[in-house]
Amino acid sequence: MESIAHKRFFRIAVVGIAATAAIANLTLVGRACAASAGPHHSFLGGPWEIVIKTRLDGEGLRFPLTVSDENKPQKLDKVLPIKDTPIEIRLEDYVPDLKWETDAVRHPGGEIAARLLINGKNLKQDIWLSSGDPARQSISSSIGSVTIRRLYDTNSVETLMRGLTDSRAVGILSIWPEDGNPPFEYVAKTAETISIPRSKYKVTILEYLPHYSIDTETKKVVSQSQKLVNPAVKVAINDGKKTFERWLWAKFPSSPHEETELPLRMRFTDFDLRGEKGKNILVVASGTKPWLLTSKKGEKSAEKAVPGRPYPFVDEEYFFSIEKIVDGAIVKTDWTNGSERLLNPAVIATIKQDNTNRQAVLELNKPIHYRINSGMLVLLYRRTQASSM
Repeated sequence: MESIAHKRFFRIAVVGIAATAAIANLTLVGRACAASAGPHHSFLGGPWEIVIKTRLDGEGLRFPLTVSDENKPQKLDKVLPIKDTPIEIRLEDYVPDLKWETDAVRHPGGEIAARLLINGKNLKQDIWLSSGDPARQSISSSIGSVTIRRLYDTNSVETLMRGLTDSRAVGILSIWPEDGNPPFEYVAKTAETISIPRSKYKVTILEYLPHYSIDTETKKVVSQSQKLVNPAVKVAINDGKKTFERWLWAKFPSSPHEETELPLRMRFTDFDLRGEKGKNILVVASGTKPWLLTSKKGEKSAEKAVPGRPYPFVDEEYFFSIEKIVDGAIVKTDWTNGSERLLNPAVIATIKQDNTNRQAVLELNKPIHYRINSGMLVLLYRRTQASSM
C-alpha cells in the first residue's frame, strides 16, 4: 500500500483500526500513526530481550533474544517458560522491517468490501471499506467523503437508487418476512405507508430524526441537531387489528432501549446526503454492480459506478476510483516483512491460555497489555539494559 502524507489526509472513523485488527484483543500502547525513515541501526540493533510482567510492580521476567542475522526475517520457534501460570508464550517469527497490509479475505458470512484508490496532489492512498464493519464504513476529509451502504433486495436495486434521489428520501427500510425469504426493501419517506408483499402488514414512517436524542428534562425524543449523528426513524406497523410503534436506529441493528417487540425483523439504513459537501455513498448488493449516490449543489443523483473511473471530490484536484468489489469477505490487516533491512524490527508471538491462541506483534520498545485470568500480562521487546522495566 502506497501512502504519501498530506495535510488533507483521509481518516477512517475509528482510530487505530490497523493495530486493532492485527493483534485481536491485545491493546497496543504507543503505536506511531505515520511511517518514518526510522532511527539509525545502532539504536535498533541488539542485544535484545523480551520482558514479561504479570504484576505492575517488580522487574518482571527477562529473556535474551538473539537472531543469526538482524537484517533478515527468520523463524524463532522458542517457548518462554512462565512458571506457576497457565500461560504459554511462543516466539514464532522475527522480522527486521515490519509492515502492515490490508486486504479483503473471503469468509463465510462476510459482507461486501470495496477497495478505493484516492488520488490527488501529493496524495495516493489505498483504502478498504466494508459494509459490515462499522469502523470501515466511511472515510472523510475536508474535500469530501465516501460511505459504503448495502442493499439486500437485489431485484430492486435500480428502483431503490432512483427513489433515493427524491428530496424526501432519508434512507432504506429493510423488512425480513416471516417465511425466511430475502428482505423486502423500500425507500423511507415520512408519512408514506407501504404494504409488505406476502404479508398482512402495512408500514408507515411516522418521523425521521438525523440526531436522535432524549431531552433530559422533558424525557421527550428530540433531534439535538441537523447533523447525522444518530439518524433514526419512528415506524408504525399495522396488521389490520393492532398497531405497533417503535424507533429504528441506523447505527444500532437492535434497539438500545427497552421497546415493544415488532412482529417483523426490520432495519433502517440512512442515505441522507445533507450537511457535508462532496458526500458520496457507494451502494453495493450481492451479485449486482455497484451504484454511486451523490449530492451536487443540493441535487441528489444516482448512477451505476464504473470501476477505475475517477470521481472528483469538492476540490477537483482530488478524486477517488473504485478498484475492486469483493462479496462475502472481511477486511483484515496483517503483518508482513517489508525488506531485508533493519528498519522496524518486531517479534511475532503466540500467547496460549485456556486452549486459546492469540497472536501478538511485539514492536521494539512498544509494550502490549494482555488480559489474563489473574490480571494483566505486559510484554516488551527492547534492547538489553541493566535497569528494571
